[in-house]
Amino acid sequence: MPEKNSLLARSATLRQLQVFESIARHSSFSKAAEELHLTQPTVSMQVKKLSEVLDSPLFEQIGRKVHLTAAGKALYEASNNILQQLSQAEQKINHLKGFSGGSVRFTVISTAQYFVPKVIHEFTQTYPDVTVIMRVGNKESLLERIQQNKDDFYLLGQPPEDLNVESSQLSVNPLAFVANSHHPLVGKTLSIADLSAEPFLMRETGSGIRAHIEKVFEARQFQPNIKMVLGGIEPIRLGLLQNLGITVASIPTLMDEINQGEISILDVKGFPINRHWYLAYPKGKVLSIAAEKLIELLKQEGEKLSELAFNKFR
Repeated sequence: MPEKNSLLARSATLRQLQVFESIARHSSFSKAAEELHLTQPTVSMQVKKLSEVLDSPLFEQIGRKVHLTAAGKALYEASNNILQQLSQAEQKINHLKGFSGGSVRFTVISTAQYFVPKVIHEFTQTYPDVTVIMRVGNKESLLERIQQNKDDFYLLGQPPEDLNVESSQLSVNPLAFVANSHHPLVGKTLSIADLSAEPFLMRETGSGIRAHIEKVFEARQFQPNIKMVLGGIEPIRLGLLQNLGITVASIPTLMDEINQGEISILDVKGFPINRHWYLAYPKGKVLSIAAEKLIELLKQEGEKLSELAFNKFR
């Protein structure tokens, strides 16, 4: 095995090798100086120091042409390999950082999946070589992925208190009672007690929204008439469109149906409840530049969503 602590490794610099390689490739001190944006005396000095380290001349000049000595030929092969390896390493690192290719992986709770694709589209228009991998899960699955450090970052409804994570508030996420727009309670001013007999569509166990609204209902001593337990926002949305019952849902996830007049927000005292989406990642996580850029766009979109929610319910 080659000696890692050789005289050359201890005493030569990468800059000297770079200057030497350029001279050897061009067979010219002046062309090397031009390529590296150095003065010709500086180029000559770098090669002289390298020759002194090796105690051997690296070039011989015959007429106007520069030729490698036997020692120079041996060093040229090595320096060329070293500089190529460094270039390849830089490309790999840049790939991971997101300058050229690479990927960003993140997982979101189901309620956040509706506004994120817009941000991904904007991001990929600017960084077309970066692959974006988004997974959707409930609170339980997100916490498991955080513990296993599976992704770059996470969007969730409440940052975990028992995990060592960095978190920041991304956007308001108002929760309100909603129903099919043809429901007889639409347009009426209601108390939560008025809803006790209404068929209620409940999210699955493990859902952050379910855990939250169960605490709200318990505090208000309200027992919903659970008709169906549905796994995810999409089944809930379809259940509302079929007028199967009422529910408490994240308003941003249903904005299209609300704007189209298919689903309506019920006027219930004490609602909407303002929850928030949070962006989180394990403390000490080294984010790639691509991940940082995507997070920046998500925060901008979060500010817009918060402003829309404020205008709708003020």
